[in-house]
Amino acid sequence: MTARNVTEAPHETLLLRICAAPDADHEMAFRGLDEEGWSDLAALAEDKRAAPLVRRSIAIAGIQPIVPASALQEIDRACQWHALYGLRQAVALKRLIGVLAQGGFHPIVLKGLGLAHRDYPDQALRPLRDVDLLLTPDEAPAAQDLLLRTEGYRLAPWAGTYGVEYGHQMPELQDVEFELTIEVHHRINARGWAQEPLLLELIRGEATELTLLGAQVRVPSSRANFLHLVEHATLHHAFENGPLVLADLHFLVQRNELDWGWIEAEAARLGLANSLRLLATVAAELGAGWPPAHLANKECVPDLHLASAHVAMLQDKEASERNKMMRRLEAETSGDSGWRAAVARAFRPNPHQLAAFAGSRHDDWRRWLGYPAWLFNRARRYLVASRDEVVRSGAEREAEMVNWLRLG
Repeated sequence: MTARNVTEAPHETLLLRICAAPDADHEMAFRGLDEEGWSDLAALAEDKRAAPLVRRSIAIAGIQPIVPASALQEIDRACQWHALYGLRQAVALKRLIGVLAQGGFHPIVLKGLGLAHRDYPDQALRPLRDVDLLLTPDEAPAAQDLLLRTEGYRLAPWAGTYGVEYGHQMPELQDVEFELTIEVHHRINARGWAQEPLLLELIRGEATELTLLGAQVRVPSSRANFLHLVEHATLHHAFENGPLVLADLHFLVQRNELDWGWIEAEAARLGLANSLRLLATVAAELGAGWPPAHLANKECVPDLHLASAHVAMLQDKEASERNKMMRRLEAETSGDSGWRAAVARAFRPNPHQLAAFAGSRHDDWRRWLGYPAWLFNRARRYLVASRDEVVRSGAEREAEMVNWLRLG
């Protein structure tokens, strides 16, 4: 049993265990599902991009004959979609890398690509949501401009208007033909993390290459990718990016011989020691075999944070967005709550958010035309969330976990 403060449905626990230990035999847990449980598992697996792992786990357990036909069809349909989209992504990425190379840019493709094509036993097991390209702050705007001037690429309909002065990436782009979302990064998604430059230096200094449809693509080294996955899942997303990170770590460690002494020392240097401990403990409790015993030590990790990690990995997008908003409001208003927090935050609007509502640039005075809509949207979402005890307590638990992670 895992340390939990909340009730977890059997299909939820099973999905977490499949991600944490994808090579294990989960037959008994599968047999414990009723028809509704199977339906819920299929839906959750599709939502979390884990349908290929669930399908593989069904085959390992040898229980396909007992799987309800409707659930199996839903899982297979998601797997087929991911497989087809993965092929389209590969073609699109090959073209993208070629266009950028002709312009003199050689980005590092972050996280998922290296995992799918180097670490997983089958690339179809690791669906990619989009493509993250890492360039320098000087290169990123020029590469963005090159793509926008190239036929077949456009600014994503939902993208804002800003440059390297805001956030960690340029506004999202799209490959129109292949429906691929492209994010040109100049940082690694880690606002307010003092040690970020150290990991950036490691990723850039140890970049390696893999072959994709005959093209050479730069990706992080395995150990740099491991540390980036740890940071990305914890400090940046507070586990809200889902349970797929558990499978990522399993296959990365299985495929590569990591020097755990170096990993732990580097994690400490990067301020990721608590992040590493929490991820290792969560994974080990769910059946993962990769964490060293001294890292997966429950005595070093509060039970409340283990529970918060579970809840965050399983919650839907709407719940994640509410929790993010509540956590940020708390941080931005020094712990004040209620209308005082809403009003204080309302009078410090982000110019980029205003620009998105007004349909202007962030440095255009007309951005203020979006202020009434921004204020109404912010106040409405805050009031709905603050009046919901479950949402409020969940956000508080996540905030406590994030604060503990940031201690190092």
